[in-house]
Amino acid sequence: MKKYGVRGIFMCACCISIFAEDTLQRQIQGKLDKEYNSQKQKDVIRVDKVLQNHALQNMWIRDMGKESVRNEIRRNDKPTIKWFEKNMNLHFPTSNHLHHPFHIRRSPLPTVGMPWPKPQTFHTSPETLFVIKRLSVRKNLTNCDVLTKAVKRYKDIIFSCHNLDFVNNLLNVKNADFKFTDQRLNFEYIQSQPELSRLYLEVALCPYYPSLSSDESYTMKMSTRGILIRAPEVWGAIRALETLSQLVICINNTFIIRKTEVIDFPRFRHRGILIDSARHFMSKETILQMLRAMEMNKMNVLHWHLSDDQSFPYKSETFPDLSSKGAYHPHLTYTAEDVKDIIEFARIRGIRVIPEFDTPGHTYAWGFGYPELLTQCYDSQGPIPGHFGPMNPARNYTYRFLSMFFKEILEVFKDQFVHLGNDEVPLACWKTNPEVIRFMSKIKHISNFKNEGTAAWSFFTERLIQTIKNVSRQIENGGARFVLWQEAFQSNLNIPSDAIIQVWLGPQTLVEDVTLRGYQAIVSTCWYINMIKYGVVWPEYYLCDPISSSFRGRKDLVLGGEACLWSEYITSETAISLLWPKAAAVGERLWSDQSLRDIDEAAPRLEEHRCRMLRRGLPVGDSSGPGFCFIEPNKHPIQPTHISRSRQYPSSVIKNNQGAYRFSAGFLLVGMCVFAFFIFRIRKIRTGCFVTRFGSYTNVDKMIKQRKG
Repeated sequence: MKKYGVRGIFMCACCISIFAEDTLQRQIQGKLDKEYNSQKQKDVIRVDKVLQNHALQNMWIRDMGKESVRNEIRRNDKPTIKWFEKNMNLHFPTSNHLHHPFHIRRSPLPTVGMPWPKPQTFHTSPETLFVIKRLSVRKNLTNCDVLTKAVKRYKDIIFSCHNLDFVNNLLNVKNADFKFTDQRLNFEYIQSQPELSRLYLEVALCPYYPSLSSDESYTMKMSTRGILIRAPEVWGAIRALETLSQLVICINNTFIIRKTEVIDFPRFRHRGILIDSARHFMSKETILQMLRAMEMNKMNVLHWHLSDDQSFPYKSETFPDLSSKGAYHPHLTYTAEDVKDIIEFARIRGIRVIPEFDTPGHTYAWGFGYPELLTQCYDSQGPIPGHFGPMNPARNYTYRFLSMFFKEILEVFKDQFVHLGNDEVPLACWKTNPEVIRFMSKIKHISNFKNEGTAAWSFFTERLIQTIKNVSRQIENGGARFVLWQEAFQSNLNIPSDAIIQVWLGPQTLVEDVTLRGYQAIVSTCWYINMIKYGVVWPEYYLCDPISSSFRGRKDLVLGGEACLWSEYITSETAISLLWPKAAAVGERLWSDQSLRDIDEAAPRLEEHRCRMLRRGLPVGDSSGPGFCFIEPNKHPIQPTHISRSRQYPSSVIKNNQGAYRFSAGFLLVGMCVFAFFIFRIRKIRTGCFVTRFGSYTNVDKMIKQRKG
């Protein structure tokens, strides 16, 4: 008892010491907070006339820039930002000694609180601001997990402050005869604006999984009563929350928003990103980052190219040797749990995941584990060692294998669609294999397979599709549907009328032909972002349109498009920075109105959006050339698994206070130990008196029992 009493007192002393240290640290940190905010209030945000006008146009704050006439800069000395031959330039005035203006390439000044992609109808009040200190959310659907998770996710995003600062090094231009003035943003005016504290979400339906027919439309209105978002389906509410998060501005740790009304809906139903994890393995974390970027750009399909000649990283439970022998490494695989996590991460963001297992070509890695699937190639001397062509169409084993495999795929990936590839099939090997030759001679009388050049290919495609359809009826997924690359269409294969043709090579007339024959189309021709070019390239992606003004096909059958990132020379470490924000240009083209084609208007918004993506923790690359994104060093970007709102101080400030913390903690700990020692001594004295008077503890127990008896 003596031992446990001492330990208990000592533990109490330690707890009290830690509590005292924490209290002292909070007091010091509170003082630092007060000094920090006071210093921020004292800071004068300097804005030259260009930046001042930029702030006025995007912030709409009254009483800014009213300086005396003598401080005005001369009109001829005013720098202007313009695009010259797809390059952003800073245009300095012409002097008497120069016949041409002096240009310095520089990215455009970013907008402030402007959304990307741009909504269909977007009206903001130039005068009315609201202050947001808290946001109480009221929603009519209480059992919709997608909506509940979206609200939590976006509240964290909205209230993660990244203070806007208009300081710019244009203030330091030398020998250009620029005159600048100091300006102070009117924070008193901002803080006097009415508070907006409620968000109302009225959603009619909450489907569990997004589909090709999902409704992503929404409306948004603001008044002193709050923000009202209405959406027919939960997917529209997610898009609305993304727009709302982009409208909120943080200045001097104060959240503000302009009065805005939005009527919005996507122009195309299919807005996708293709990733290739077979040429280079793409980590799970990179794929999750890709999905977060897609949500920010309102893109709704992840086309996942999972197998190719080089590797087979999907870990099949039905055929484990596909990955155990076909992956680059036993650990560079995607387990069923990994796939489940990725699909769930995508689902709650309104993104479909469509897997692609390329057949019958691009299948060499399948043969590492199951070589009997592939066609042995021959020459005049017989079989060529190690030389295998496409899957063997002459064996029933091939179709039994694929039936079992795609049954697993349809159960794991959930989406109704599966991409079968069917591109770049090398037919020469089939023409050399005796088994395939004998098989084709047996079916040449069938009208569907009279074309000798593509008969085996057509037979394989037709039988595979019918096999997967039969399997899909067993698992009740509503009937599988298929996406095929354009070669299947151009080679006149026997493909079902409800298949989707993805066009990746060729002119607009090919898309027209696809739709005129009754097939739905996805366009990727001009959006191969892995084809790396030097310079400002996003305008090319931005101006490319799946349905141009000269389109002569059926516009209703063009579902949309995909930005493709094939990974022959791109790794998991570089994928995000190479794809984004270039793919954001594709996102706006597929979402916003067709008439939105002004590069000058889009460039500043894209620049802001690039910075926004960086501030949310996505390692995106460049968009418009030389420029910068100011991310406060004492702020941590939003990460997918952790969000911190606490004030982070520079390490020097923390280091300077560590000594005080340690000294106070040590002093309190010594004091508590001394106090515990005296308590123990007093207790020991009293215990001795007790034992002396009544005898041993055993005798005391007997006395108690006698009294109870």
